[in-house]
Amino acid sequence: MNKQQFMQLMELQLSAMDPQERAELLADYEQHFELGLVDGRTEEDIARELGQPEEIAREALGDRYVMDTMIPDHAYGVMPTNASPPQSSTTARNVFTGIGLFFLNLMLGLPLGLLLWSVWLTVAGFSLLALTPIAAVIDVLFFGEYVPSKLFFSVAACGIGILFAMLAKLLFKAFSSVTLQYVRWNKKTIQGEYNG
Repeated sequence: MNKQQFMQLMELQLSAMDPQERAELLADYEQHFELGLVDGRTEEDIARELGQPEEIAREALGDRYVMDTMIPDHAYGVMPTNASPPQSSTTARNVFTGIGLFFLNLMLGLPLGLLLWSVWLTVAGFSLLALTPIAAVIDVLFFGEYVPSKLFFSVAACGIGILFAMLAKLLFKAFSSVTLQYVRWNKKTIQGEYNG
């Protein structure tokens, strides 16, 4: 399918959308075609890459999407001008989604998140072993007691502390990534953008 066919199908499928919103969306897809043509791709390749106009319209319209089976046979090829798509209330869905997410977060998200971050805090606490040579120097300066075994122990503990610090850094990156993904998933779910 070429650009003209794609854009006509998009306009037809998005007929239930507000005209200004539809014009903005169509302009975005027009721009995709222009950029693709500048890159040397064909209109057919760009249309194939963008996907089927019906699927795009279904995603863009959400509950407002009108399937072809809902249009009467006698109106085939005729675009209804004042037809309004079936209205389904998303309020109930949003309320139940919010309640479900609240309990999911309360029963699973919060405990697992606290568990992950407490593991990180424990590992980060053990990384303070890297400071034991400072404690050994303070012990010698203030108490005047030099014991070689304390010095060797502090050097060994410093090495272990450095290893724990490196592990804490890796865990922080991993746990913060997991936490951000979970928060984004919650946000998408509550907005109705998550489909499974």
